[in-house]
Amino acid sequence: MQNNQNLRWGLIILIVIGFTFVLYLNYDSKGEAPSKTSSQDVSSQANQSSEETVESVSEASSQTDESELESESDVETTLDVDTTNQSNRVAVVPSQSSEESESSTENSSDEEGTETSLSSSESESQEEDETSESDSEASVASSESNSEDESTSEDESTEEDETNESKSEASSALSENSSQDESQEDESTESSSESELTFDDIYQTDLMDENGIEPLDLDAYKNMADVIDQTLTEFNVNSSEISLAYYNFHNEEHYYLNENELFTAASITKVPLSALYIDLINSGEYQLDSELDYSEALFEAGAGNITNGPLENSYRIEELITEAITHSDNTAMNILKAEYDKEFGNFREDILTFARIDEKPEDFLDSNLSSAYITEQVLIKIAQDDAYSGLIDLMFETSPPQLFTSYVKNEMMANKFGRYEQAVNDSGIYYENNQPQYALVVLSDNINQADQFLEVMNLRVNQWFRAHN
Repeated sequence: MQNNQNLRWGLIILIVIGFTFVLYLNYDSKGEAPSKTSSQDVSSQANQSSEETVESVSEASSQTDESELESESDVETTLDVDTTNQSNRVAVVPSQSSEESESSTENSSDEEGTETSLSSSESESQEEDETSESDSEASVASSESNSEDESTSEDESTEEDETNESKSEASSALSENSSQDESQEDESTESSSESELTFDDIYQTDLMDENGIEPLDLDAYKNMADVIDQTLTEFNVNSSEISLAYYNFHNEEHYYLNENELFTAASITKVPLSALYIDLINSGEYQLDSELDYSEALFEAGAGNITNGPLENSYRIEELITEAITHSDNTAMNILKAEYDKEFGNFREDILTFARIDEKPEDFLDSNLSSAYITEQVLIKIAQDDAYSGLIDLMFETSPPQLFTSYVKNEMMANKFGRYEQAVNDSGIYYENNQPQYALVVLSDNINQADQFLEVMNLRVNQWFRAHN
């Protein structure tokens, strides 16, 4: 029994010595076993392949950086050119540079993502190599894995590039939309800022305080008609003594009182006469610098630089209209009337045509009369047609401020007043943000406190209008 055990141990020792001797013979001069590929060699090959891939990515990144540097150089050159040529193009160039910078940042991020993906691929390859039972199968699997990883990496890179391009285009569109939105917000802010007028912006508060005029008590009135009626009662004005017309440009609301009754027009006729000349200029019959003849028969005392200056043989149409509207120059108006009647017939008839009024009262054609309705229709037309914007500008400069522009500032109200004997009239258009808000015409004859009545009437109409529009 003991001999059998010794024999077994002897055999084991011989086998171990023989196996060791065989292994020794299989090693090469460097102490390596070429007949087998260790997991470390496979890992080394995978690392080498990955390093080559990373170097390729690095070279591509370097080329991208050089391309971006050249692009930035081109942008700087373009900016310099644009700066010397057109300032509005300078705003475009930085915007493009910014987009390229964002694109470069996204590409850099993509490269980092690719490197991370490759590192992950290397780790997976090493794990596969270490767990592989067959060295050759591990090598094949590693090769297939690397091939699949490279294919996947390329597909992912292509998808990411397409996604980045899509994002870039979307970003550009959003940037444009954002610019438009910001521009609209700026315009909206400016519009809101313009519409937020204060009490002092609109009214002559010093004069109101001096005359003891209080702001309108809105609770004391039901509507615009009530405002007008109570103002008539306060000043003890009989409704038969005035012709009144009110028009709201927002809702096209009218309020009339004796609107078709003819009253002495005085100087309010100068507005429709000037409008007729604007039509003649626009049709080519005249030019602004066309000269119209003056004669002594056309002289009429009053205000204005023509009436009170050295008289000349002729005057330009532009000068005549300017003096007739801003300073209510009677001589200027007479020169315009004489020329029109000589060349085109009765200007009063054409005023009715201009105001789109079919009925032509005899008294209106023969005398300097008008009604609140006729005058209102003229104001509505010139306020809604840009062809007469120059005439409106002159009405803003009516001097000196009075009647409708005593308490409501004249930069807010384009008006033309008129006085003749007992007649005191005013007609005007109230503006905010360069848009007409309402028109008001009041013609009066022989009423007490006519000036104060017209001043307060427009002030109260204005305050009620602003509170409800």
